[in-house]
Amino acid sequence: MLGFAARLMTRPAFLCGVLALSMVATSWLWVSTMLGRPGPHTDDSIVIITAGSGHASVRWDLQRAGVLHQMYHYDAARMLAGDNFVPKAGEFLLPAGASLRQVMDILHKGKSLQRRLTIVEGQTSAEIVASLDAIPGLTGSVAPLVDEGSLYPDTYFYTYATARVDVISRMQDKMQITLAEAWASRQPDLPYKTPDEALIMASIIEKEAASKADRQLVAAVLVNRIKRGMRLQSDPTVRYGIDVKTDRPISKADLRRKTPWNTYVITGLPKTPICNPGFESIDAALHPADSDFLYFVSDGFGGLRFAKTLDVHNKNVRLFRAIEAQNPKGPKP
Repeated sequence: MLGFAARLMTRPAFLCGVLALSMVATSWLWVSTMLGRPGPHTDDSIVIITAGSGHASVRWDLQRAGVLHQMYHYDAARMLAGDNFVPKAGEFLLPAGASLRQVMDILHKGKSLQRRLTIVEGQTSAEIVASLDAIPGLTGSVAPLVDEGSLYPDTYFYTYATARVDVISRMQDKMQITLAEAWASRQPDLPYKTPDEALIMASIIEKEAASKADRQLVAAVLVNRIKRGMRLQSDPTVRYGIDVKTDRPISKADLRRKTPWNTYVITGLPKTPICNPGFESIDAALHPADSDFLYFVSDGFGGLRFAKTLDVHNKNVRLFRAIEAQNPKGPKP
């Protein structure tokens, strides 16, 4: 009788166990379905998680981004995940339809969105700093005076809250490395004593020529003029010394104005670079074409005409003026 009674007493316990297992299985199935269900957002969404944000803040950030079906789904998922889910600070791209499991994986691994910044050859340091100041995702400020020519034009990737000074440092490091490598393989008998002088020359070449072939020929002209003791007479050096941003034509008075950059009144190279040159201009400065040219002027179509004598150069100038008269909005010399 006692054995029968004991069996009767174990029956409710057995049923409770079955019920518990059933509830666990149902819960697991619900959680699994909830985590793997495609998100409600039909477009890529960007969410910014600030440093020190708690789960309540993260939940609201995700809700505002439109990636949660229900806010409590996040609560259930993060409690079940425990220490296996620790959202990181940053800016994150959540692909269209990403499931809650995918969203949590992105936040936990800190897969911050990589943004792209392209610095174009020939910009001044002031222009580059201004472009960085205009990017809201960067932090901090840059000293107002960044050495001209010290920033390497290239495409740089950054993440949300990157310091502006860090981006500047990367540009400067790359310029130093590029210049050092180019200097090490330079042609002999160049009129530069230091890599900095080559950088100044490269900045003039950058402003004077557009194509690789023209850059090497411009470099040859400028090198030849320095070796002969002739002034460089480069219009961009005049413009830099007066007003970097001006678009007005250079006047005769401008050509006579004394500045540390005006190569119509000074002999040799300017005081500093006049822009931030790219690799092709640096390479041209250190590997100029083998040529006897001493002059060049715009051809009126985006290229240049070169000459060995002043007479031929003056003919090229008159030809350019004639083309310019027919197309006053065309390229300037």
